[in-house]
Amino acid sequence: MLIRALTCLRVVQFALWGWVPFIGEGAGRYPPQVLGCYVLALLFSGVMFARALRSGVLPVRWVAADVALAAVYAVVVSRSYPPIEAASISNWVIPPLCGVTVTAAIYAGRYRVPAVIVVIAAWVAGAWPAIGTDSRLELLSNTAMMTLFALVAGITGKWLLGAAKSADEATERAVAAENAEARMQEAIRQKRLLHDHALATLLAIAQGTRTMGRDQIERLARKELEFLRTMADVKSNGSLIQLGESLAVMIRDHTAQVVLANVESVIAVPEDIPADVVAKMTSATCEALNNVVVHAETDWVRVTASSTPQGGVRITVVDRGRGFDPETVPRRGLDTSIAAPLREIDGEATIRSAPGNGTTVELKWSKR
Repeated sequence: MLIRALTCLRVVQFALWGWVPFIGEGAGRYPPQVLGCYVLALLFSGVMFARALRSGVLPVRWVAADVALAAVYAVVVSRSYPPIEAASISNWVIPPLCGVTVTAAIYAGRYRVPAVIVVIAAWVAGAWPAIGTDSRLELLSNTAMMTLFALVAGITGKWLLGAAKSADEATERAVAAENAEARMQEAIRQKRLLHDHALATLLAIAQGTRTMGRDQIERLARKELEFLRTMADVKSNGSLIQLGESLAVMIRDHTAQVVLANVESVIAVPEDIPADVVAKMTSATCEALNNVVVHAETDWVRVTASSTPQGGVRITVVDRGRGFDPETVPRRGLDTSIAAPLREIDGEATIRSAPGNGTTVELKWSKR
């Protein structure tokens, strides 16, 4: 913002005199150094501010060069005018010199005061012959104007740059906090995977819900290791963008493939599902399958995933196991691992079961 403002200021300051050589007697009435220094200063300012606008930075070395050039043309050009005109507005250096002092006061860093003094001293030295003419008040007023402009610019620029720095630091702290939160959520996700998948397998073995030989246990352990490696590579924002692919990978590598005799799946879901929905729906489906492995006492489960007329998704996990009475079985575990994640994406989970009649878990998410 400051660089743009200074650019506009410098353009206007040079434009104030740009038309003068083309009226009256034309450019021929001025010594060559007057017009030559004008063109040189105009080109340098154009290059300096073009670079600054492109990079967003105005380096001190460019400000120093701007000050040095201004000191030269302040003396050379002002001395080229008759003493009566040296301090008048017909001297083109006055507006650009104000712009140079303003730029130096903001961007010269610890050299801002010496830089401003150099420019003002060069102006006074160049226009000093006017002190013995009727233009002496103009000499003094222009000197005071440059000093005042530099003072106000220095104070304002320091305040604005300080506010910008504070805003940048606050943004960096917010980004750091957000990254820390993301890392924490990733750690939680990994722990949930360990709990929902690998520990479910170990629990099934420990409870003796299936009779397994050594070979079957080794095969199951290898499958669990492959699953955890795969899921560890999946970013928390759901790098498996397609829900169908995510479900297929999860079902393929799930413990149920080893523990149960029949794992059926039919998947036909939309492709444009948000990544967080993919992650939550896959996780909830995985937990439903875990419950079948650990609690259902059945050899058959079916997972069906389909789209809804509204462009959403419906997933059902059906087993023919022993079932349970939803009124008497504590629902805390089901709520934490299945229902709660879906509520985070504005989805819902419905669990229907009865003793001896199996269990159906229905997961739904709709586009808003």
